[in-house]
Amino acid sequence: MVSWTLLVLGALALAAVLVLLALYVRRGILQRDGGFDMCVRGDSHEGWSGGWAFGIGRYREDTLEWFRTFSFTTWPRRTFRRGELVVDGRRQPDAEESYELPAGHVVLVCKSGGADVEVSMTEAAATAFVTWLEAAPPGGQFAG
Repeated sequence: MVSWTLLVLGALALAAVLVLLALYVRRGILQRDGGFDMCVRGDSHEGWSGGWAFGIGRYREDTLEWFRTFSFTTWPRRTFRRGELVVDGRRQPDAEESYELPAGHVVLVCKSGGADVEVSMTEAAATAFVTWLEAAPPGGQFAG
């Protein structure tokens, strides 16, 4: 009886370690490809809960891909197109958000394709984000 219990507990512990290892390796791969920590909060009518979701952002040509941190998928959960993304403002996290977001993050209030979305990232990543948006070629969004 005891040996079966230990076997089951050992198998569960091994499964938990493998899951954590898989998430760690996935995160390393995404960050090796230029990824950075980025939290997203969007409108609740778009299927978002309204709370902050942790993830990894990655630039790909004229898109910003966002991957959930705790997911095994290899495709982005959300893709923002540079030509449709506008930053309306920058602010510090409010009192409640300061407990939800990683330390040192700033919040950028944006519109993406007409929908409101907020992103949170470090100051350095926010500067790179705004620079990436401004680096779009003139008239690039109208190129066919």
